This record gives sequence, structure tokens and C-alpha cells, in this order.
Amino acid sequence: MTASNAHPAAVHLGDGIYRIPCQFAADGIVHLYYIDAPEPVLIDTGVSATPERDLLPALSDIGLDLRAVRHIFTTHGHWDHMGGHGSMREIAPRALVYIQPADAYLLDRLEAHTFGYITYMPRALGDATELKAVMAQMASNIVCPVRADVLVLDGHRIDIGGGRTIRAVHTPGHSRGSMSYFLEDAKTLFTGDAIQGLGGGVGRLPLVFDDSRAYRATIARVAGISPDRLCLGHAFTGLPGGTEANPVREGAIARQFLEESGQAAKAIEETMRRVIFSGDGGFVVVARTVLQRLVSDLGVTLDEEGLNRRAIATLHAFYRELTGSPPPV
Repeated sequence: MTASNAHPAAVHLGDGIYRIPCQFAADGIVHLYYIDAPEPVLIDTGVSATPERDLLPALSDIGLDLRAVRHIFTTHGHWDHMGGHGSMREIAPRALVYIQPADAYLLDRLEAHTFGYITYMPRALGDATELKAVMAQMASNIVCPVRADVLVLDGHRIDIGGGRTIRAVHTPGHSRGSMSYFLEDAKTLFTGDAIQGLGGGVGRLPLVFDDSRAYRATIARVAGISPDRLCLGHAFTGLPGGTEANPVREGAIARQFLEESGQAAKAIEETMRRVIFSGDGGFVVVARTVLQRLVSDLGVTLDEEGLNRRAIATLHAFYRELTGSPPPV
């Protein structure tokens, strides 16, 4: 993206697949994917401004038309992946919206976001100022409600024309309804945020909002599928000294990234288990101790409070699994 070209460029990956990096919030980038087929496909939609601001001109530059999209596959119901669904309804009214049933409620109302996953961190830490800021951010970036046309289930196959088929693969953990989509002829799996290595950015952890046990099972399942290409929702990093940040992983690099994702999740769980069962203390005390230990193990960075706020939701998911505690209220 340059000053003279305010929208991103679509990057051809081969097999008629295009990656489009789209900005959200102040410094976030979400990677959306367009499949050029007789029935064109869009994987996720970004936030409310994304389709018109980024997708429409990026595709137009290469002779493709966003208005021709017939299938909108939702990898999960979080704001930076479905916030543009309502805008896409206006741009491509014939397109069908697909989502896994467990995440469908996130299309219905803004409150499902503002009183759910996105505010886990400020609620767990009791940070009223941050809570207010996050709620305002959601209100300006999501169009709700949006009707889901297809509640897609694991194993569901969708014909997109030209002999090409996409198979839905349920990959929960990051959210209950996280769904990956396998373009079978290209052996390409679009995973959204289902598998994250060490998350997006240096010194962080993968974001696991819902179920840490399911997240680890998802990594194993995807490894069993053995895709030739992984198309991620963000440029997730691998372990220190391992795979570099990249939204697309192919061949041996894809396999290595899956291994590193599993190793990271195992390290978090084992550290959390040792801390919980070695002494007393509530969640914040446990989280601070776990993070201090993960500085050397996983390269986590800490703020002046001895925390890493972007890691709080993940640590709470592992904490809930090991202690039976409820989500933060």
C-alpha cells in the first residue's frame, strides 16, 4: 500500500487464490482470501469498511469483481473477520453467508462481542477504562445483525464450479465455531485464527478465547490433513528461532509451523499447571507468574505491570481448563 494507492494489492498465490491484506484498528492486518472460480469465494470480510475500501478496488485492479462473489465463508465470528459481512450484503447480494452454528450468534447482535470474547482481558483484570474503549471500537467496526444463509457443519462440501470443491473442517479452540475450509484440488486450508504459533507479533502468545484443549486437538487434526498450503488470518509467528511471521505457509514450512504451534500450546499448559499446583493465588497472580516463566521459554515480553495484556485471554482459557473456573464476568 502506497500514498498513491491507498488500498492494498491482491497477491496471487496460485490455483486462482488471491490474498488481500486489509488494515483494521490502528495497527492490525487481517488477511482475506478470494478464490477465482465459476462461483467466486471470499474467505472472511474484515471490518465494516473493508469490502468497499479495500476488497473492491484491490480486485478491480486485477480484473476481478467483488460483486460477483457467490460464497462468503466465515472462519469464525470475531469482529475482524465478520465485521464486513453486512457491507458485503450490499455489494454482493446474491452471495451466501456460511458460518459454523456455534459462532452464528456473533452475527446477530453487537452485544455478543462487547460482552464476550473481545472484553475478556479488561474484565479479567478489572480495567474499566480499557473495557469502555474496546466496546466503542466494536460499535464502529461491526454491522449487525447479518443473516447466515448456511450453518455449515464439519465435512460439508460446497461445489464452487469448474470441478472445484471446498470441504469444511471444524477447528475449534480460538472460538467454539472456528471453521477451516479446504480447497481440495489445491490442497489449501484456510484456517483463519484456528492455529497461531505464538500469535501475531513479537513477544505474544496465541489467542485462545474459548477452549485450550480443543485448540490443541485442532492442531493435531490439521496436521493429519497435511495440507500443502496453509492460509492464515494473520501473519502469525513461530517459536523463537523457528518459522518467521507469514500469513501463508507452504510445504515443509507449513508442517513446521504446525509443530511449533503444538509445542507452544504444550509449553503454556505445562507452565500453567506447575504454577497453579505449586501455591495459592487468584488468576492475576497466576498469570503474572506464568508470564515471567514464559519470557525465557517462549520469548514473551512483559509490560511495566509484569503482564502481557494480549496474553490474558489465552492464559484464562488454560486456567479455566485446569481449575474449572468460569469465564470472566
